[in-house]
Amino acid sequence: MHRAGRPWGPRKVAGESLPRTGILTHATGCRSPPGALVPLPSGPSRRYPLRPFFPRARGKTPAARSPPAAPPRGTRRTPSLPRTLSGEIPMANSDTHAHPGLDVTVERTGPCLATVRFTVSKEETQKARARGLKNAARGTRMKGFRPGKVPPAFVEKRFGEEIDRQLVEHFVQHAFQHAIDDEGLKPARSPRIELESIEAKTDADWGHEFEVLLRPEVELGQVDGLEVESMPVGVDDEELDRTLSGIRGEMSTPEPAGDEGLPENGMAICKLAFLLPDSEEPILERDAIRLSPQTPPLGLDADAFKEAMTGCKDGDSREFELEFPEDFPVEDARGKKGILRVQTDTCFRIVPPTDETVFAEFGVEDEDGFREEVRRRILAAKQNQEEQRIEQVLLEKLIENHPMELPEPIVAEQADSKVEEIRAALEEQGLEGSELEARLAEERQVAFENSAKAMRAIYLMEEVAREKKIEVSRDDFEKEFQAIAERNNVGADQVRKYYQEEHLLQQLALELLERKVRVYLRENAKIQEADSGS
Repeated sequence: MHRAGRPWGPRKVAGESLPRTGILTHATGCRSPPGALVPLPSGPSRRYPLRPFFPRARGKTPAARSPPAAPPRGTRRTPSLPRTLSGEIPMANSDTHAHPGLDVTVERTGPCLATVRFTVSKEETQKARARGLKNAARGTRMKGFRPGKVPPAFVEKRFGEEIDRQLVEHFVQHAFQHAIDDEGLKPARSPRIELESIEAKTDADWGHEFEVLLRPEVELGQVDGLEVESMPVGVDDEELDRTLSGIRGEMSTPEPAGDEGLPENGMAICKLAFLLPDSEEPILERDAIRLSPQTPPLGLDADAFKEAMTGCKDGDSREFELEFPEDFPVEDARGKKGILRVQTDTCFRIVPPTDETVFAEFGVEDEDGFREEVRRRILAAKQNQEEQRIEQVLLEKLIENHPMELPEPIVAEQADSKVEEIRAALEEQGLEGSELEARLAEERQVAFENSAKAMRAIYLMEEVAREKKIEVSRDDFEKEFQAIAERNNVGADQVRKYYQEEHLLQQLALELLERKVRVYLRENAKIQEADSGS
């Protein structure tokens, strides 16, 4: 079964341990911050995933770019440059990409903030625009004219506005790249600039200024030798017996109950109707609900429910008195007395598996082998959980020992994104109006604190990875694709395609890096066994 919203996400299966990844990022909903320094395994390192205004000079690392969305049918397109020039610099040779007439200054205005100011001389703008028109003419085809001989007035009319727009983007990109390369800025994300408000003048010098959110400066302290206590793990016979019984229960198969009716340990697919007294009109209905006589709905007497439901046949109906809880979806009914009507659709008896089936599933020959194999799996899962706990403690210590300023707008955006996810979930549950907003107000501060903590963890883990030369390889990706594919019974190629199309490779790279850094912290920590009595 696929999890809603994340078709290829990892899931827990019998005898399998959860991966050591995403404990902070998944719990808080914090995604990889823009500008995360996790290189993808193929192609150049994408240090700053910017929307590319124009290609940089030769030798510069190209930024990642999402493919443009196709416009709705019938949408009128703005005239664009010829195909050979579209998206490229129409006014400069990529081999000689310097701009003597571009002046850039950078002022650091806060721990995670800088202001970039640039000025372009009118002579530089004139030269660039002339080259743009010339290149556009060279690539334009027009009936009656040889290639490259299209009248300048036609080229100006057809492509002038587009070239002016690209001029602005081009010089903004150069100013930004200058701030990175020559002034040492480390952007947390690409700047957000209203390019439409900037005019590239040819009759006067012109310029603009914009703010850049910066990554925090991180100076690593102690990473190796952090102290932590380990807790003993074990499996007693009582726990083992419960697990064995549960496994047989999970491997059981339902069969129609027939004339014998629903047994105590059976299961029925039911329709639930909630009613107020003296009313036959349900205030809430639920279809296709699985119920067992041994698991009554919340608020019903267990013994009375078991007695009434045992022996039910397909189509039977039973009614139970109840008091609607305070979180009941229908607000007017909360705290009032009511009736729950249960109508069975299909009743099943549960048939346990044979020993041969169970032994074959676990690759053993007898009951003793079955017990030992299950004990081994429980112990391995507990050990894995203990290792994850140790890694979490070490990461918490690392965060505590490395306070840092964060780019607050990015933290706020991460928190807002999480709050919107919570809003959607609460609205789906029927919450609305003032009650919904009050609940979201409570969640917003928690989301902000969690997002800040998660971002500190991400920046720290990237620094640890850089200093300790921990890398995510292509092989790491392929192994993860294969593992996800096996858990979901699909092909690895299908998983790989999904992550590529959904632009999730950078996020997966961060999760794999987190996993590696956690293991490094644990393997290089001073781990002391806790007293058995503690």
